[in-house]
Amino acid sequence: MSYEGIARALANGDPRELSDQALAERFGCTAETVARVRHQTGAPAYSAGYRARRIAFEEAYAARVEDVEGGHRRWTGTVSKDGVPMVCTRFGQETAARIAFRIAQGRPPVGHVKATCEVPHCVAPDCVADRPLREELRRAARAGAVAA
Repeated sequence: MSYEGIARALANGDPRELSDQALAERFGCTAETVARVRHQTGAPAYSAGYRARRIAFEEAYAARVEDVEGGHRRWTGTVSKDGVPMVCTRFGQETAARIAFRIAQGRPPVGHVKATCEVPHCVAPDCVADRPLREELRRAARAGAVAA
């Protein structure tokens, strides 16, 4: 059994799409061992319907965006009372920025997802960042300012 291997698999994929049993078979251990590693690493629990839900949200997102100049995307679907672009499916609703982030980064976002460009409510995958990514961008900008 490889704690590091299980932890790496959970970190590299979306842990909600990886069942404890499938990982146990892959790494030659018990599902309980995988559950323990999942708990120790803080990875979210497996969700049998998560993949179908993710695909439905991504398809709804793709149907409601419009490419605009400069690589940005304008939202053509439903917006909240505050003007936030919302993706609505039979599974519920989520902000378009969160969907765009997941498409770009291949992982669920941490904290709020915001546009990093100057285009209000831009939902282009390359223009959105979650809290850790925004912090990383700020550190890189500060380091660049110091080096210049």
